[in-house]
Amino acid sequence: MSTRNYFPLGKAHGKAFCNRTEEAKWLSDNIKACKHSLLIAPRRFGKSSLTDKACQKLGYPFITLNFNTCSDEQDVDRLIRRGVSKLIGESIGQVDKIARLIKEYVTHLTLKINISEQVGLELSAIDEDNATVNITEALQLLEKLLANKGKRAVIVMDEFQAVGQIAKGKGIEAAIRNVIQDNQYLTIIFSGSNRHLLQSMFEDDTRPLYKLCRKQQLGKISEEHYNKHINIIAQETWKKPLSNEILSTIMLLSERHPYYVNYLCDVIWTDNNKLPTANTVTQAWEIVLSEEYSDANKEIAQLSLGQRKVLMQLAISGKNQLMSQEISNSLSMPTSSIALALNKLAEKDIIEKAGDSYGIINPVIRSVLLRSMS
Repeated sequence: MSTRNYFPLGKAHGKAFCNRTEEAKWLSDNIKACKHSLLIAPRRFGKSSLTDKACQKLGYPFITLNFNTCSDEQDVDRLIRRGVSKLIGESIGQVDKIARLIKEYVTHLTLKINISEQVGLELSAIDEDNATVNITEALQLLEKLLANKGKRAVIVMDEFQAVGQIAKGKGIEAAIRNVIQDNQYLTIIFSGSNRHLLQSMFEDDTRPLYKLCRKQQLGKISEEHYNKHINIIAQETWKKPLSNEILSTIMLLSERHPYYVNYLCDVIWTDNNKLPTANTVTQAWEIVLSEEYSDANKEIAQLSLGQRKVLMQLAISGKNQLMSQEISNSLSMPTSSIALALNKLAEKDIIEKAGDSYGIINPVIRSVLLRSMS
């Protein structure tokens, strides 16, 4: 395995997976007990890597459905039916041997068996407009088949906040709850990056999914665990660990954002002929900034003037005292407008709140803001 593969910009597997041992155990224990879970974290924080790790550890068949591809409730219905169809094939067994059993369980769906390179099945809807009924029957079917065969399986419903945006009040959330609340064989992991929307779906007592899941918000991996992980790879590459100065510089620049730790280290390891110095790390971060600049600048440009002013203040002064009269005067914004801007930035997952403090999630956005002043 190439040492650069230890720092993936996508999913992390095997030796590339850094720590998250407590979170992986928490998730695995939930799956084994058929307790549904909700994972909330900013984009590129490693949610998919974590769910894959937990499912693979248990050896259960699983499938990940990404609801960001959906634009209406029919898309949600089709995505779930395709996922259920694939998972039936992976978890139950030969399609031709279970076709009769499937037909006994469904009334609103029809079974098609596709024969190409391999035999597969497709659950088609008799009425495409009846998304709620179709989703209910598809999920019920999978649970019944698993129960019949004594098997277990997992569906990861990723970026699930999109369902709340698309179908709030249309019954899909209620349909999912009604089917899975008493499951014993099929476990659902809900995950997503928009904390505001997900908390509304799962913590509002007027919404169907209220109190359905065990919940966890993924934080940053500790500096201690990152240092250990990086030095294992350094030992493999250069036969010696990196100095504390170099490790501290990596942590400082990336701010322990999982994606940018990997991004920065990948650039550092591009030239692995010699042990890096602190200057090497700084130069590597300049490469990261140059490659990520346009995306970060686009995200900033989409904000309102008030949101940009508050975000700039956060980049300059850090996390505290944003609601003081002094900051209000310097920004020429009343404290009520500052509070509104903070809420909107948090809803967009550009900043995060910890206690009474706020912080910018993406270190590249912070760097772009600060450089715009120089």
